[in-house]
Amino acid sequence: METFTERTLGHLFGLIGGALIMVGGAVAAAFGVADAILGHLFGAMNALGESTVLLVVGGLVLLFAYLGEHEWSARPVVSGVLLVILAVVSWGVLSLGMNVPALLGGIFALLAGALYLIEPTARAARMFATPG
Repeated sequence: METFTERTLGHLFGLIGGALIMVGGAVAAAFGVADAILGHLFGAMNALGESTVLLVVGGLVLLFAYLGEHEWSARPVVSGVLLVILAVVSWGVLSLGMNVPALLGGIFALLAGALYLIEPTARAARMFATPG
């Protein structure tokens, strides 16, 4: 069995997180359309706004998870920090609401960002720990 590095696991968690956030965006869109059909315009606008933000954030999580593993493999700090920021943004949009897939996606995105940051943090700690 292949051994997983922190970056590989972070890539996998980032893809899962981005997909879950996008599923949460689709769920919010469905509720927005249902609210619009029922005549609840403020609820529909709220849900469709949430849906738009979640779909964009989910797409960005997928993009940075991909870039962190492939094109930006020499710069895991950038991908890690951006994934952590996107996880916080998704939680800010949801404000711990009822959209469970998006909440789980935010958790996976946060874990992906943290996993991307393990290697550079350990390297920096070794650099500061060595005398001279």
